[in-house]
Amino acid sequence: MKIFAIQLQHLDDIHARKQIDQLKPFVSAEKRAAAERFRFLVDARRTLLGEVLVRQVIHDMYDLPFDQIVFETEGNGKPVVRHIPSFHFNLSHSGDWVVCAIDDAPVGIDIEEIKPIDLAIAKRFFSADEYKDLLSQSAERQEAYFFHLWSMKEAFIKLTGKGLSYGLSSFTARLSEDGQATLTLPDHEAPCFVQTYSLDPAYQMAVCTRKPSAAERVEILSCHDVLARL
Repeated sequence: MKIFAIQLQHLDDIHARKQIDQLKPFVSAEKRAAAERFRFLVDARRTLLGEVLVRQVIHDMYDLPFDQIVFETEGNGKPVVRHIPSFHFNLSHSGDWVVCAIDDAPVGIDIEEIKPIDLAIAKRFFSADEYKDLLSQSAERQEAYFFHLWSMKEAFIKLTGKGLSYGLSSFTARLSEDGQATLTLPDHEAPCFVQTYSLDPAYQMAVCTRKPSAAERVEILSCHDVLARL
């Protein structure tokens, strides 16, 4: 498994549009159209950077030209790469970061910016054990812990490709005092393994796989690193 993270620099509108124009030729027509529909330029930048990064990884691994890399969507909505069934990827973005996990088996990744939130939402979407664990945290740690659990749960949901219809309260994510992350899943679900990463003090990130091994580190890139290879 490999994990990549792109840190976005803050740009004014003129330079943001210039970066978007640099990225557009290297994605599909559908992705270009989707980028045009975003209200905020940062959303378009994150979306385009994520897809270009995946294309660069595929190009490096399989020596495929960009225009021969075709993404399709499975019945559950997860994107896959035509003709490369052993290539699995997942993308997530929040705030200043775009993250991507690459593996030879299904994988899910999620990053969440820690921000003020009504913790009552946890009672609605978390399992009873998760909600109890959240309330046991000190007041100053509860928001960060909430997003820690949320990133773990989202990573699992994205691994399955079933979306939020899976039922967030039907399984339990836990984080021990020594930082060990675990998932307790319904009996019908195959075992999964989750790992958290300290990418940025203002964010929580987690990766979920069907295999016990995970990436030891995250390869951090800048927007310039991605653009320089186009």
